[in-house]
Parts: sequence; structure tokens; C-alpha cells
Amino acid sequence: MLPAALVAMAVVYPAAFAFRVVPFWSAMVAFSAFSWWAAWHPYLRTRLRPTRRLVGMGVLSGVTLYLLFVAGALLVRGTPLWPGVQSVVDLTRTTAPGAVAALVIVFGTSPSEEVLWRGAVFARLTRRYGPGWRPVAVTTLVYALFVGLSGSLVLPLAALVCGAVWARQRQVTGSIVPGLVSHALWSLLMFLYIPGLGP
Repeated sequence: MLPAALVAMAVVYPAAFAFRVVPFWSAMVAFSAFSWWAAWHPYLRTRLRPTRRLVGMGVLSGVTLYLLFVAGALLVRGTPLWPGVQSVVDLTRTTAPGAVAALVIVFGTSPSEEVLWRGAVFARLTRRYGPGWRPVAVTTLVYALFVGLSGSLVLPLAALVCGAVWARQRQVTGSIVPGLVSHALWSLLMFLYIPGLGP
């Protein structure tokens, strides 16, 4: 079912971001549910056992990535990238009540993307290429390309940076828990506050 999940992402992202054929958060909920269903299998269940160390690693990387992107937001203000940042923030903040969006981020989009990309896709690439650098690089690149289907320039750039961190955490720990925690925390913090765009 992994190919079906990737096809769904290729359809939902452009519809939600670029064409707005369907309400943004409704599309994200549908995609999240489908990704869990398509990518879930016994191999992944062993990767979802949280420990204090794994959760702590996720919290640390999530906060570190957020601070990195806060610094990046300060640097790109006034550049051609800034309108793209504003556009994504406006879309996510104006298409659903804040509490609903936050719940979808934490329990829907962030964990489902980790299950799909650092779970199923990474596992398949590791079986193909072995435990070296290729599964990390290929997973990150393909993840960024798929996120680029949103039509946004800034989202695939973010996916390259964050995706590399989350894929490497997956490789080092053998678990998707650090990436899942980090992704959810980073996304939530970015949704709540970016300098120059207010709460």
C-alpha cells in the first residue's frame, strides 16, 4: 500500500495548497488517515515504542530545529522567500480554528508523515541500499520533492533540513519515535509563532 500513499500525497498536496479544491485542514486529515492505513504494518509497530531517551531526543531536536528556523526567518525577511513564508502561514492559520489546526498538526499530519517517510519509505530504501548514507539522502530528497508539490518554495527547503535530521535519527536509533516527537513539536511551534508574523 506504500505506492498508494505516495499517490495520495501527490494528489492531496497540490489540491490543498495550490488549487484549494478542498479545505486545507480537511485534506490534511484525510491524507494523514490514509497514510497511517497505507504505511502501517508489523515492521513499523516495533518502531513506535517510546522510551525516555527517544522522546528526549525528539524534544531536543524539535526545539533546536525551531530555533534554527526562527533565525532563518529573521534572515529571510525582506527577501523573495518571505512572501512564500507568509503565504504558508496565512493558509494554515486562517483555514481552521487554531485549536483544531494544532490538534491536526500534533496527532495527524506530523506523525503520519513520519510513519510514511521515516517509517515505510526509509525501511524499503534501507533494504535496497543497506545501512549507509543512501537511505537518509534518498528519503530526504524524495520527501522534499513530494512536499514541493504544494507549490511552495519554502516548504521543500524546510523538508530538506528537517527531513535529513529525522531520517538520520531514524537510522541511528532504529525508531521513528524521535522524528515523530520532533516533527510534531517543530510543526506546532512554527504554527504558533514565527518572528515577524505574530502569534
